[in-house]
Amino acid sequence: ENQLQAFRRQVLAPAWFSVFKGPMEKWEYMRSVATMRNYGIMADDATNCRNHIFERAMELLPEDIKTHRYRRAMRACEFSIRKTHLPIEEQNYDPMIPYMAPYVEEAKFQLQEEQELLGFHLWDRKLYTGGTSGFGERSMFHTLMSW
Repeated sequence: ENQLQAFRRQVLAPAWFSVFKGPMEKWEYMRSVATMRNYGIMADDATNCRNHIFERAMELLPEDIKTHRYRRAMRACEFSIRKTHLPIEEQNYDPMIPYMAPYVEEAKFQLQEEQELLGFHLWDRKLYTGGTSGFGERSMFHTLMSW
């Protein structure tokens, strides 16, 4: 390791983190927490539900948690449309609590088990196979298949 690399590792990297990267990440985190509190949602509510693991975890959710999730999403949509936010006295919760973590872990376990037993990955599925797609078209170049 030459002197330039040592200088970069010992002086520049800590300075970069303490002056720019650390405060910027903290600001982004606090901004996202404040936004979620304003709309009354949790971090897991804002997660992309099109992920194959998250899709399976959504199937494993109990009905009461599904209902709470749906109502939080509808309330957030209404706040967004009306350009308002949750009252301050109701914003006293931590939106970063991962309430879906046990279901996501169970979904990962189930998908791994399916992969080992069946040799099938969810990303192996195809929209167009055997002359037709899942939408009923017979051409690979149909409008619905272009996305």
